[in-house]
Amino acid sequence: MRICFVHQYFPGQFKRLAKHFVDEGHEVIAFHRGLVDGRTSTQIDGIRLIEYGQNLPEQPETGALNAVEWFIRESVDLATIAEEIRVEESWRPDIVYSHTGWGRAAYLHDVFTRAKHVKYCEWFYNNRLSSTEFLHPGGRALPYRMATSTLNLPILGDLAHAHHLIAPTEWQKSQFPLALRDNIEVVPDGIDMDFFIPRPDATFSLPDGRMVSRKDRLVTYATRGADPFRGFAQFIEALGRLQARDPLVEAIILGDRKIYYGADHGTENHFDEVIAKAEIDPARTHFLGKLEYADYRTVLQVSSAHVYLTVPFVLSWSFLEAMATGCAVVGSDTAPIREFVTDGENGLLASFFDVAELAERIAEMLDAGPRADAMRIKARETIRQRWSAEVAIEHHMKIVDRLLSEKK
Repeated sequence: MRICFVHQYFPGQFKRLAKHFVDEGHEVIAFHRGLVDGRTSTQIDGIRLIEYGQNLPEQPETGALNAVEWFIRESVDLATIAEEIRVEESWRPDIVYSHTGWGRAAYLHDVFTRAKHVKYCEWFYNNRLSSTEFLHPGGRALPYRMATSTLNLPILGDLAHAHHLIAPTEWQKSQFPLALRDNIEVVPDGIDMDFFIPRPDATFSLPDGRMVSRKDRLVTYATRGADPFRGFAQFIEALGRLQARDPLVEAIILGDRKIYYGADHGTENHFDEVIAKAEIDPARTHFLGKLEYADYRTVLQVSSAHVYLTVPFVLSWSFLEAMATGCAVVGSDTAPIREFVTDGENGLLASFFDVAELAERIAEMLDAGPRADAMRIKARETIRQRWSAEVAIEHHMKIVDRLLSEKK
């Protein structure tokens, strides 16, 4: 079987699926943008990578209209390269998987006309308080709302010729228009449960050489950057309150100082502004940036309470990886997290905006003892049953078998 993937930052969400196809002996190629900006994942042996957009002029300044123009330019370029491969190498895939977020596979149905096209539906932008407007309860001005809606044009262009639609969570599925929603199947990306395992006896060395373990009152926080979308400011303020009354609380904070999501909700100096107002103890707060994957896992293993906050948006893998590792998780009481966490059963929830409540829930978890241990076990079991790599692959193989059994 021949498989084609399209993802700007390949492999991204297709990592486990693509590797499975290679391991099973299938022929796999992947179109990607070749960007190196902190998002490109580790590549997979046995997959032929093809870059698109390399011969285009420099992308103009950002903006909704420019984004749509660039969607068309890059989609045409990708299709042109694919046509060359089809004609010169007689290469035709059976299945095409594409991430709709950038819409770059919009014209591939014109090239690979006999393939089955599976579209990954990560996000659809909605101007609602329960979604894009969450941080703007008063509502944004009309030009901003229209610009947000314009970002959906590449997504809709890619979806137009789909044979099957998939989304990783029920929450993300629910963001798509009603006319599409019933046709989207929820299929997890998959978590490697053999890698993300609990180790109650794990230790981690801090930069000053001290060793910490789960026996310490260690609060952890791990996101890509210092995003307003991920409640960075709320977490820091809650941590300051907690450390002020508990001299034993230490914190490890992973991720860089950039804003990756919702740039209009903060400034480029957001990290510095938050820290300038913070009342955290620098000696007990350790900003470790980005770690190697194994070190990141160890941080999760030694965590006494792992905090993850998010506005109603795409759920981070890091949160699900923390649950798989058996972390005692404290999350924001927002829809993406409620899909996986039942308060008091496999984690604790707190209001996204109420830092006093967040500090209390973290303290509650630190003091929960056997109750926390029970929540850790249930958190891991939640991911094993619903989001493990095995569950994900099984879902995908059923989709592939069903599509290939249909008439062309």
